[in-house]
Amino acid sequence: MVPFALERQLASGTARIVVRGELDLSTGPRVAEEIRHAEAAKPDSLILDLREVTFFDSTGLQLVLDADVRAREEGRALIVLPGDGEPRRILELAEVADRLRLEE
Repeated sequence: MVPFALERQLASGTARIVVRGELDLSTGPRVAEEIRHAEAAKPDSLILDLREVTFFDSTGLQLVLDADVRAREEGRALIVLPGDGEPRRILELAEVADRLRLEE
């Protein structure tokens, strides 16, 4: 099992948040806080790296969708790196993958 970890990187107008491990009801508030801290820096783009997320439920889905709404409202690009695991599967099952900017 991958232990839960968060990493925030800020560089030249881009904020990147790397999430590792399970993104669920217990870890979601910490991820939401990291996203809010990154957004407070007013980056031009926010990259949400979920490639190392091993479990992704409705909590993670809601965090991504909320960040997308705020990005659109504030004129910021939100780029989601879902990888090939759970995050991608859930985003596709929820039929929101086409709405989001997903990259490898």
